[in-house]
Amino acid sequence: MSNPNEDPEAPDTLSDALIQRIDSLELSELKAVLSYVERRIEALRTPIEEEIEATAAGEVLQIENHGAYALVRKHPPNPNGPGANTEIVSLYHVRREPQLDGTESLHWAYLGDVHNSEQIRCDSCGGILDKKASACPHCGSENVHQSETEE
Repeated sequence: MSNPNEDPEAPDTLSDALIQRIDSLELSELKAVLSYVERRIEALRTPIEEEIEATAAGEVLQIENHGAYALVRKHPPNPNGPGANTEIVSLYHVRREPQLDGTESLHWAYLGDVHNSEQIRCDSCGGILDKKASACPHCGSENVHQSETEE
């Protein structure tokens, strides 16, 4: 493990001028730079919902973004052919996972199948909600109906 009192080794991808400027900052200034860099990274990232939609196998039904992770309900791929198995709704915990090369990928953790035949779907946003709901908590619409995938 490295000595915490030693200066860290700077990445080769940063210019000497930038490294010198960063090294001259006080602790409070470094913390402000770190906060700014984290916000800047978030602003430049593709939203996790878009990444999930683009990479998910099967049919995504709902994405709940919780910041550091997302909960995803989806129909898994049909094992007997193309498309999705609409008889099953599976729940996944999805988060961004840093790779050794500096890139990120999505890490999908299967949480189980959802066995709730008491669901309805919002006609406006497509969100899944409890059968007893009279309005969608996602968009406020009162246009809800029995889900086609539930029997």
